[in-house]
Amino acid sequence: MAAARMAERNASRKFGQLTQIAVGVALVCAACAAQAQEQAQAAAPAPAAVQQAAEPVEQIVVTGSRIRGMAPVGSPVVSVGRGDIEASGAVSTAQMLQEVPQVANLGVSDSSRGQAGGSGNITYGSSVNLRGIGPYATLTLINGHRAVPQGTTGSGIDPSIIPTLALQRVEIVADGASAIYGSDAVAGVVNLILRRNVEGVEAMARYGTADGYNEKQAGALWGHKWKGGQATVAIQHDEHTSLNGQDRDFFRGDLTAQGGGDFRSTQCAPGNIIISGTNYAIPAGGVTKANAGQLAAGTVNKCDNLQYQDILPKQKRDSGMFTFNQDVGNGISLYADGFITRRGYDFQSGALASNVTVPSANPFYVRPAGAPAGSSETVAYSFLNQEPFNNNVGYSRAVNLTFGADINLSGGWKAGALYTWGRDKDQAATVHGLNSAALTAALASTDPATALNVFGGPNSRAVLDSIANKISISPGQTTYQDVQLKADGPLAQLPGGALRAAVGYEGQSTKGEGGQIGGTWAAPTSAMIEESRRVNSVYAELAAPLVSEKNQLPGVYKLDLDVAGRVDRYSDVGYTHNPKVGLNWAPVKGVTVHGSYGTSFRAPGLTQIRGYANGGVGGLYVQNYADPTNGGALRVGVAYNGPNLDLKPETARTRSLGVDFEPAWGHNTKVSLTFFDIKYENQITGYLSDLTLLGREAQLAGTGIITRNPSPALVSQLIANNVLSSGVLPSTWTLVIDGRNKNLGSSLTDGIDFQASTRFPTDDFGDFGVGLSGTYFTRYKVANSPGAPMVDYLNVIFNPMRLKTRLAGTWNSGPWYANGYVNYTNGYTNNLASPAQKVASNTTIDLRLSYQIDDKVYGVGGTTVSLGVVNAFNRKPPFVNIGQSTNGGGGFDPTLTNPIGRIVSLALNKSF
Repeated sequence: MAAARMAERNASRKFGQLTQIAVGVALVCAACAAQAQEQAQAAAPAPAAVQQAAEPVEQIVVTGSRIRGMAPVGSPVVSVGRGDIEASGAVSTAQMLQEVPQVANLGVSDSSRGQAGGSGNITYGSSVNLRGIGPYATLTLINGHRAVPQGTTGSGIDPSIIPTLALQRVEIVADGASAIYGSDAVAGVVNLILRRNVEGVEAMARYGTADGYNEKQAGALWGHKWKGGQATVAIQHDEHTSLNGQDRDFFRGDLTAQGGGDFRSTQCAPGNIIISGTNYAIPAGGVTKANAGQLAAGTVNKCDNLQYQDILPKQKRDSGMFTFNQDVGNGISLYADGFITRRGYDFQSGALASNVTVPSANPFYVRPAGAPAGSSETVAYSFLNQEPFNNNVGYSRAVNLTFGADINLSGGWKAGALYTWGRDKDQAATVHGLNSAALTAALASTDPATALNVFGGPNSRAVLDSIANKISISPGQTTYQDVQLKADGPLAQLPGGALRAAVGYEGQSTKGEGGQIGGTWAAPTSAMIEESRRVNSVYAELAAPLVSEKNQLPGVYKLDLDVAGRVDRYSDVGYTHNPKVGLNWAPVKGVTVHGSYGTSFRAPGLTQIRGYANGGVGGLYVQNYADPTNGGALRVGVAYNGPNLDLKPETARTRSLGVDFEPAWGHNTKVSLTFFDIKYENQITGYLSDLTLLGREAQLAGTGIITRNPSPALVSQLIANNVLSSGVLPSTWTLVIDGRNKNLGSSLTDGIDFQASTRFPTDDFGDFGVGLSGTYFTRYKVANSPGAPMVDYLNVIFNPMRLKTRLAGTWNSGPWYANGYVNYTNGYTNNLASPAQKVASNTTIDLRLSYQIDDKVYGVGGTTVSLGVVNAFNRKPPFVNIGQSTNGGGGFDPTLTNPIGRIVSLALNKSF
């Protein structure tokens, strides 16, 4: 304790010293600014200053730098413009971003919850996962500032809170940026930049359809500009139906026809009696003592319970956003932006099923002839056609408001203040779950009227209703506040230009509340917990144009240096400081070599430390795991989670080196290559939702994550210290999974981002354009525990692929516009199968054709009609030999492929 207090005092002292340094820098900057202003006033004519004040306000949003109007030095920016957004066939901002090659769909989306971070995504939201490093290792900003996080755990930003109609562009800096923005910017930053300076009204409607699936969009945007100001407001409704497993023939438990395994369950209707590890299949029509002779040792019924579950949940979202700017004179400008969104979902799970223990006193009890004597037996049983499906339903609601003001100071400096307030409320609920206590009582009943018959016979509605009446409601609420004070401007004049600086303070406050409401509708129980966190940060950035066109040298056309640093102090996990250095060198005009070095971090979430899910108490989850040691058959396991007060921040070291080439002779031609190198340590990993975990048992040896055949003492301890959150505890435990969040992993990631684009204007046939972008990984190694060796996971299922590319082609001539995309992901290894499977590569093609009706056509002028096709050739996902689970999978890989197939859509856009 003394050492801890000493470390805390040292951290506090260092933080205070760094704060004093930052304040000192700010005072020096202010003094320099005052001196520069005195010089500027003598030279600047007053009428020009008056004229500038009268111009409409244009707020400049920069990604990757705190200095106004300056692109990040050393770090390339991937930009998705308004035209790209309109050309996308995506129904949400998250889907649109997944078209960017640097974005991976690993862990947090409405189709994939099985990987890291998925256990917290119980309301089926999405997050941006740059390069597959982690679903919460990418910071998502709105207009350059933070917003309230979503989800019952408040873990991350769902980009779909901003409707596509409201987006002007998206900028992605795939480079560590904690020195600029603080926590979460390990893999990079995604900045959602809202539309502004729109004059008039725009309306849009879109309908898309596929086999067994459809999606709809409708929205409107209004904007108005006036002298010195503007306002823009947008609303949008998005929805898509669910996609059920019965509607896709590749989603099956029995994959033997494709050369895969048989992953069907033995929890069937009729089920299987299990005695001392021997199965006795219950015959069709059921079994009684009179026909017990039909039970044969070694026989087994298999069934596909999960075939009836949804692959994609039904989702509906209503969103609105606004932006506002106003110049009030005297160098002062005000701005504001905000959003409000509500998303609801409905996900149908598979049939209720469980392994149950039947006492011999049960009036329907049947003991197979020749079986060892006993007072009870296990029956693997499904309630299919008896109980309703256990639907998961819920919602996510968020509102976020930001208000800010900027003031022009002397010497070209500008100061600003910003305040953000946001609140998110999520709730996930499952209904008709199995009530373990009522189930045990019905199995133990000696009265045929109240006893449960799991031997194939009928059951009364009253008995069934008493069993499937468990509720599980997980509410979560996050309230977020952010205060920023900032200033930037020139410090001195260098031979290459103005030496510019930015300094600032940021104070964040996060309050989270969550827990579990369990029991039954008639007698609910509640366990809630509330926690808070405060973060105080100071930062500084210095940009030096060492060489420019003014003082160019042989071999040095331009040379820019940027140095940034930030200190963050957390009320619960201590403090961290992170630097970054960026350099741009142009040997000749049109060629720029850029490089960067920095460190980044991610603080553990409040729920990861405190364990909101069960009110700060651990929970037990009975789940079925595909077990490769048993031919891929499902094994009943018990996973547990809970708080971990010892979690530490994740840390990373990032480096990049690249070159951009923009030849003078090209028609908007640009070629860019960037090598990245990321060392990520103390990664927080939790395996609660990973139902394919046993396929990596060898790599997790020594971590304590997987325990087979646990001791009676461990079982008793887990039952005593945790609450049963889902399922029915088995009579004999053969598998225990530690699903708590821990600082377990580290990774080394290297690769190359590439982009190339050009345009070919013609006199007679319109303008043509072509572009290619992608990411090629050269290394991805992971250590699953501290001290463990690095293992190569590149091109391995549920990890980054070696190559992911997107080839784009465009053509426009007069009112016609067409674009096409070829999306490619290379093949990879499925090491969860035995023997390991080589999965085929995947190529899909998207097409779109638009026609803009002439403005002179009465009533419909200014309307653009678009016909789009996603996955034009209706290519099925490549076959992957993995079993179904409640979190995805089953003949295909939901992290890399879309199970929907071809989507044909018609869209109308109208400007007024």
